[in-house]
Amino acid sequence: MPRYGKTGLIYAQRVRDFGERFVVHKKDRWAGLPFVLEQWQWERIILPIYGTVDRTGKRRYTQALIGLPRWEGKSEVLSLMVMYHLFVERVQEGEAYVVASNERQANIVFNTVKRMIQANPRLAATCDIYKREIWVKETGCVFKALPADADSAQGFHPSFCAVDEVHVHRSHALIEAMQSGMVGRESGLLVGITTAGPERRGVLWEMLHGGEGTVSWTRDRNTYVYWVGAKDGDDGHDPKVWRAANPASWITDEMLKCQYEKLRFTTFERYHLNRFPARGVKRAFDAKAWDAMAGIPVIDLQRPCVLAADASFRRDTTALVLDQVDEGGAHNVVSWIFASEDGAPIDREAVMATIVEIVHTYLVERMVCDPNYFVLEMMRLVSEFGVEVEEYPQNSMRMAKALDVLTSLVASRRIRHGGGAGLREHVLNAALKETPYGPRLDKQTDSQKIDAAVALAIGATIAEAEFIDSSAGPQIAVF
Repeated sequence: MPRYGKTGLIYAQRVRDFGERFVVHKKDRWAGLPFVLEQWQWERIILPIYGTVDRTGKRRYTQALIGLPRWEGKSEVLSLMVMYHLFVERVQEGEAYVVASNERQANIVFNTVKRMIQANPRLAATCDIYKREIWVKETGCVFKALPADADSAQGFHPSFCAVDEVHVHRSHALIEAMQSGMVGRESGLLVGITTAGPERRGVLWEMLHGGEGTVSWTRDRNTYVYWVGAKDGDDGHDPKVWRAANPASWITDEMLKCQYEKLRFTTFERYHLNRFPARGVKRAFDAKAWDAMAGIPVIDLQRPCVLAADASFRRDTTALVLDQVDEGGAHNVVSWIFASEDGAPIDREAVMATIVEIVHTYLVERMVCDPNYFVLEMMRLVSEFGVEVEEYPQNSMRMAKALDVLTSLVASRRIRHGGGAGLREHVLNAALKETPYGPRLDKQTDSQKIDAAVALAIGATIAEAEFIDSSAGPQIAVF
């Protein structure tokens, strides 16, 4: 550990003391416990940022970038810093912000701060707490959450700014707006905290390594960078590497082993080794893993099925996927894919006829579909054929969950798909797109088709939920 002067140690110790005396955790098994920093959090985050000062006691670092794997307490550490700047290192008419790529992400830290303040009556009494703002009465300092809207950030002059999950930001605009607004502050501080990104490009990668028109933060003497994670030469399949990349005491070896076995390696590498995948995340599913499940699906005509549709009637494709879970929990899937011919619209009548035939042949208890491009057909299925269709809007929250389910099924080899070329092509065309709710399926290129993969993910999610419910047996109400 570097040597710090007496003044620097005193300044940094104030942050630690404030956490232990005035802040309590509000999450999980730590709820109600005082905020006691672990040694690595103290030595590698708080002490360097707040304890590195010049002869006049002024902080050397005006900004910091902290890289940690998931579940290492990123939001909590940021929240402690925010509260310290609100109540201890007070600035008259100061402005503190947490900025993120979207409102939901920004509100994670904001709501954590709000709950921690409310848990301490002495702190709460000094503030006016609103849904989107917290005002410190004595100093007039305000704390707000800001989504990524650079134009709206131009009028702000932060004394402290927390940038959460930098890897999700699509441009440098918001961060640069906050840096520019901070220039007049005597002791302004901007702290970014994040997990690695899905590929070796973008805002976070350029902050770490530089890019066109961008200087790496690692080369700025007034910027502190602490990145904990596996290096390129480390074996990401080695449990010793896992342990070294996860300094938090609450992350156990068994937790990491479970995630390693459950997740795609590129996902595990990024989230739990905090390493950018070397070639970026391309395919969502590995061809070898998919081909290993090419057993012939066995459909029992007396057993319930789920039918999922992903529809388009222009240049894309429309796909239907039937999913039946057998008694052993294996998903037996059959797909039908309808493609445009010579640029002509997809034959809607052929799609409709196939759906009706499937419903009359198999015991389809639920049919689900995104209503986009399929509203009229849904109405006809009900009015003319008596086929009820449930809406399944493909928003990011739903589709991230659907990908999680499908990923788990592939990892545990609980699918039998018959090795059909069409479904295989769509599955292997699927890439990952980052969202605030986690990754979802996306095309690798605009010309590739993934409709059958999307339908499979939706159908598998519904079918798995039905299987879990049926396996649980009858539920007894307790009053």
